[in-house]
Amino acid sequence: MDATIEEFGKLYPAYATLYFKDECEIVETAPKSELDFRRLVVSGGEGYAFPRELAGDSVSFYSKAGCQEPMLLNSDGIFFAEVDGRKCLFVCELKSSFGVAQISHAKEQIVGTLLRLQAQLSILQSLPEWEYHGVIVSYEPTGSQLVVASKLTSRDASFSRYLCAKKHKLISSSIANKYYAPLALPDVNIHYVAVPDRQNEYQVDLRELLRL
Repeated sequence: MDATIEEFGKLYPAYATLYFKDECEIVETAPKSELDFRRLVVSGGEGYAFPRELAGDSVSFYSKAGCQEPMLLNSDGIFFAEVDGRKCLFVCELKSSFGVAQISHAKEQIVGTLLRLQAQLSILQSLPEWEYHGVIVSYEPTGSQLVVASKLTSRDASFSRYLCAKKHKLISSSIANKYYAPLALPDVNIHYVAVPDRQNEYQVDLRELLRL
């Protein structure tokens, strides 16, 4: 077991990670309709899943402290996996639409969740030497959604267009730290999974995900 994962379980036993082998699932627990995307399965690896309550329960302190977004935003799932010697933490957010606002909000949810988790990890003896990955999942964008995104000139629209085209976007700490000051964000690789045919459940291979 990774030393940081082990120490995390000792310090926060109520939020201890759960070991998984072969596949990890991320579930949308509060879908707004039967048509919403429900479940992502990441297969082909083993690791540790953090309980969903971890992200939500950690918000209250920052809310009482008067913090603003993204520190008050949650994601749908967090898991850790070691892939070919690479120690990777994944923060996942499930969306049912590729609208610019939804994709941008998903990014902020990932950032907020990661920042709060980093704060919790910072007092452990074994500081993690991990790669950080965000995963945004949505139904494949429609033609009209792509047209709308192409006409917008905002930073959010630019991010959404790039993510759709390349399936991957590196948010470097040097740039992010200016945008999110005074917060310190590590390098984060954001991956995009476009679900075809509006399937409400989808499976992706872990190594394929890292190659996006």
